[in-house]
Amino acid sequence: MQKTKTSFELNHEALTADNRFAPIAERLSALSPIDSSEAFNRYCRTACRVWSEQFADGIGRTSQRFDELLARVEQGGHNVISTVWGGVVITLRDDPRVEKFLVVRREKYLALEKHEQKDERIEVKEGAGLILVRSTANEPLGIDILSPGDQFHFEPGMEHCIIGTEDLLVFERSIDPKGMDKDLVFLYEPDVA
Repeated sequence: MQKTKTSFELNHEALTADNRFAPIAERLSALSPIDSSEAFNRYCRTACRVWSEQFADGIGRTSQRFDELLARVEQGGHNVISTVWGGVVITLRDDPRVEKFLVVRREKYLALEKHEQKDERIEVKEGAGLILVRSTANEPLGIDILSPGDQFHFEPGMEHCIIGTEDLLVFERSIDPKGMDKDLVFLYEPDVA
């Protein structure tokens, strides 16, 4: 796992376009750019807090499936990885192909990361959240809503981060030539606290 630091301007247009999310976009816009670990963690924590204020009862729903996968993460064992944001349940590992569930707890978030060779596709299965992503180095990070059925494709080099503003279940399929979790370039990581 490599670490590198850079500065990211933020583009909240996708949030602003929907009246339900415009107040969130307005508050988060004041936190641009993300240019340090502190700025990254402040942005993600604020996103979760502002979301909870805007949607006190939440907008996403999870099922028993989320609860079962979270219980597996908490129990540990084979094909399970516990993380500060929840955990991973691996459903297929046939290198270089990997399939897994990302079980993201409410108000937790993954690192802002990219990969040199890994090509990944995600699909939101349950819950709600935000995604930060950019395709090329000369554009800002775009922020968008995550809801069931949403799909994203991260080609090598694309920076991305998932924020669980609510409990969130994401299914990931990837081709990971270096081996699972060996092609992680962390730009900014979540605080452990």
